[in-house]
Amino acid sequence: MQNVGQALREAWANMTTSPSDEAHVCPYCEQVVPKKRLVVLGIEKIVQPVCRCEVEAWEAGINEAQERYQKAEIERKFVFSALGERFEQCRFDTFTARPGSEKALQMAREYAMRFGDYGGDSLLIWGQPGNGKSHLAAAVCHEIKERGKVPIFQTMSELLERIRSTFRQERKEQEAEIMAALQKCDLLVLDDLGAEKVTDWTLDVLFRIIDGRYRKKKPTLFTTNFSPTELLHRFKPDKSSTEHDIAARRIHDRILEVSVIVENRATSYRREVAENRIKKSDPRRQWA
Repeated sequence: MQNVGQALREAWANMTTSPSDEAHVCPYCEQVVPKKRLVVLGIEKIVQPVCRCEVEAWEAGINEAQERYQKAEIERKFVFSALGERFEQCRFDTFTARPGSEKALQMAREYAMRFGDYGGDSLLIWGQPGNGKSHLAAAVCHEIKERGKVPIFQTMSELLERIRSTFRQERKEQEAEIMAALQKCDLLVLDDLGAEKVTDWTLDVLFRIIDGRYRKKKPTLFTTNFSPTELLHRFKPDKSSTEHDIAARRIHDRILEVSVIVENRATSYRREVAENRIKKSDPRRQWA
């Protein structure tokens, strides 16, 4: 039986030899790459190496292909257009700026325009319900998506339910796949933060999401109806233990450390629309 050394020797001997007599010029740096004489297992060969530029270009192509695949997988799992027509229309030019919303609009526009320049900096927009926070977050997503970035927009309640549903055996989607997408996307929007019911499980999931992006220096855009101080208390259950307090503090600290914080001081647009509708139907009625 042929031993390994003999097999390798024959394989080397049978390799195609005699590269072209023409000089090999790197197509990137235009330098001539000289041929080399190699002796392996007593057999001499003349080989034509490639330039380091060519190797780097090949590696870059592989990395780019892998990145495109990962982005395609993220988009497949979290299709932004699936959020519906209401979010499709949430652009900066369709945002109705009202007294108190000017600063939030300015910060969201700047964040979208300079996305990537901030490194891993996140953005937290807070204010009362219905005043346009989600609209601004969706507008940021549209803006960066048009530049080839991959955003994920999820309300906290929907995201937690999606992860919870993976516990059912008939579901093919796995929690690990969802978490990987949440940590790899270019921008993660966590909408309506603080509205979720707090349990040990929700605290654990929220920390893993935020901490995972924190460690990868990936930006997150948070919207919430609560001030930064109120948000800390929202992370604590009614019967809070020391462990709960520590977990809540860790999440809160991560958010505040990486986030630019802006308050949308506008009143509720949805409330105003509803009030105007009531007045038109019966001018004598006032919003209670």
